[in-house]
Amino acid sequence: MKPYKLREKEMRQTIILSSLCLVSLFTLSVTSAERLAATTGNSTPGDKPDSVLVAPLSTGYEAAIKAHTVKPIFRPAGTAPALYGPGDIYSLLVTGKESNNVLFQFEAVVPEGAGPPPHVHSREDETFYIVSGTLDVLVGDTTYQAKRGDFVYVPRGAVHGFKNVGGGVAVQLVTFSPSGMEGFFQEVFPVVKDRKAEPPPVTDEFIQKMGEAASKYGLKYVYPDIVKP
Repeated sequence: MKPYKLREKEMRQTIILSSLCLVSLFTLSVTSAERLAATTGNSTPGDKPDSVLVAPLSTGYEAAIKAHTVKPIFRPAGTAPALYGPGDIYSLLVTGKESNNVLFQFEAVVPEGAGPPPHVHSREDETFYIVSGTLDVLVGDTTYQAKRGDFVYVPRGAVHGFKNVGGGVAVQLVTFSPSGMEGFFQEVFPVVKDRKAEPPPVTDEFIQKMGEAASKYGLKYVYPDIVKP
């Protein structure tokens, strides 16, 4: 067995050698990182390792990220852009442009007797959430009397429509997923300039315009004699 002092000396030498190896490895890593950063023009020798290990983004990549970044939205009541639907008022709460095409949602204020004719969407699912009042909501061959707090989900391809056949004004939140149907709304429906004014009458010209634009947005009306393309 080696004397205690000799073993202590060997241990010290081992510790010193290990420390030197670690220092050498660290120096090599920093030098390599600095050289890599220098070749990209993103740094100069002497920068801290953390600052040179981040790869620079190309201008095109940064633009792509920015283009797909959505921002939070807060819309105070009565400030959303609004359109006149077939007898009702649609306030556009969030569009595809604002949600990266995830959804389109609007508030529908539906006076008595108003509502679209039965139709089919081939590209989007649709939901209705009744905020106030009562609406007759058609889905397939079933009509639901939807009242405050009721929810209806309409998968794409299903015939559907809604109409206010009760007394008073009804309000609902309508959501399309994915977005896209807002393009139809913006092309066909007139802009609301005075929210307190009555919606304009549904004329033959208005109905004709709906029929002409429908196919462009994957929309089909069930009764051709009501809305002609």
